[in-house]
Amino acid sequence: MSATKKDPLSLLRDFTISKKPITLISSSGNLATELTDASDVVFADDKQTFTFPRTTPTAYRRGNSDETYTLETLLFLLQRANQSVAEYSLEGAQKGIPIVSILDKRLVLDYLTGVTATSANIVYQSSEQSKRSADEVANDTQDEASKKQKITTMTTHGDENEVLRQIISKERLARTTASVLRGNKSFANIQKIGIGLLLKSKPKDDKAAAKKSQEQRPSTAPSAPGARPAGSSVDPRSSSQVQRPSSGASSSRPKSSSSRVPIIIIPAAITSMITMYNIKQFLEEQTFVDSQELRDKGEAKPSNIKIERRQKPNETQKTYYQVIDSTDHMRPEDWDRVVCVFTTGAEWQFKKWKWQKPIEVFTHVKGFYAKWADEIPKENIKSWNVDILSLNRHRRHADRALVTEFWDSLQSWCLANKPHLQY
Repeated sequence: MSATKKDPLSLLRDFTISKKPITLISSSGNLATELTDASDVVFADDKQTFTFPRTTPTAYRRGNSDETYTLETLLFLLQRANQSVAEYSLEGAQKGIPIVSILDKRLVLDYLTGVTATSANIVYQSSEQSKRSADEVANDTQDEASKKQKITTMTTHGDENEVLRQIISKERLARTTASVLRGNKSFANIQKIGIGLLLKSKPKDDKAAAKKSQEQRPSTAPSAPGARPAGSSVDPRSSSQVQRPSSGASSSRPKSSSSRVPIIIIPAAITSMITMYNIKQFLEEQTFVDSQELRDKGEAKPSNIKIERRQKPNETQKTYYQVIDSTDHMRPEDWDRVVCVFTTGAEWQFKKWKWQKPIEVFTHVKGFYAKWADEIPKENIKSWNVDILSLNRHRRHADRALVTEFWDSLQSWCLANKPHLQY
C-alpha cells in the first residue's frame, strides 16, 4: 500500500468503495460492534494493517472553517447514510458523536462512496497533487536513500525551486458549485455608501418636516371651555378655576407599543427544522442554517428572540416580531398577539394552548410547515390550513425567495385578520 494511502480519509474511501470490512476494537482489545464502544478503527487487508484512534482528525474540512471531521464522524455518516436528516441528527446527539454538517453531507458521501473523485474541502489535496509527479508512486518499504535519488533525478536539469515554481504556475483552483455560490467578493462598502447617502438626506428631510408642521399648526390655540381671555386674572384660592383631567382621559390613551407586537410561536422539539437556534438568521438574513450545526459550535439556545423586519430594503423604519417556543408564561391577553405558528405536524404541540385542536388553531393563527423539498409532508399537514415552505437541501441562495414568500403571506393574513397589530 502506498504512502499516500496511509491517511485515514483515503483508507476509509478505498475500503468503502472496494467493500472491504472495517474492524472496530474496544479499549480492552476485543471486537466492538458499536462505534461508541470502540477506541480504535482498524483497516486490514492482505498486505498491511493500519490502526487509528476513533477520534483521529481526517483531511476533510468542515465547510469553510479550519476544523476537520474526525474518523468517527465520517464512519458514523457511512453507517447512517440511508437515514433522514432528523433521524441522523437525533441519533448522533444521543450517542455523543459529532455529525457532518447538513450542507456537507451529500458532498462527503459522494466522495467516500466513489461518486466523485475529489473534493475541494480536502485540505492536503492541492499540495499533494502539485508536489507529486506520475513517476513518484513510492513503495512503503522504500528507504530514505532511494527517495533522495528520485528528487535528484527530478532536479537534474535545473534548480529544485525552479521546478516547484513551474509546477505551481500551472496549478488551477478547483471550482465546485458550492465554491462558486459562496463567491469571493465583499459588498461591505455598499453599506457604507448607503449610510452616507442617508446621513446627507436626513437634514433636508428634517427641515421639510419642520416646515410642514409649522404650516399645519393653527395661528391661535382653541380656547378651553371656561377659559378666561388674556389679561384677566384668576384667583388662585378659587378651586373652581383649577382644571382637572377627566376620568375618561386615561382610558382614551393608546395602548403601549409592546401590547401590539405580533408573536410567532415555533416548535421546541429538537427534530424541528425551525428552532430558536436558526429562526433569527432564517427570517432576518434569509439563510437557513441547520440547528444541529449551531449546537455543535456550542451556541446557547436563546429564550426570547425579537425579529427585526423592514418592509423595503431601503426603509429606516423597522417592525418587530417576538418569537417564542413555549407558551408557559403567556398571559391571556397575549394570545391576541399570536399571528404565526410553525408546526411539525404533531397535535401535542398545541396541548397547553388557548385552542387545543389544530382546526381551531389555524382558524385564529397563520400556520406554516417547513420541510425539505424532496420530502413528503406528514399526513396531518394535508388536512390542516397551513402553508408549506419547501427548502432545498443544497441551494442556499433559494432561501431568499422562500423567506420573501413567507413574509408576504403573513402580512396579507395580518392585514385581513389582525390589523390593530404592528406588522
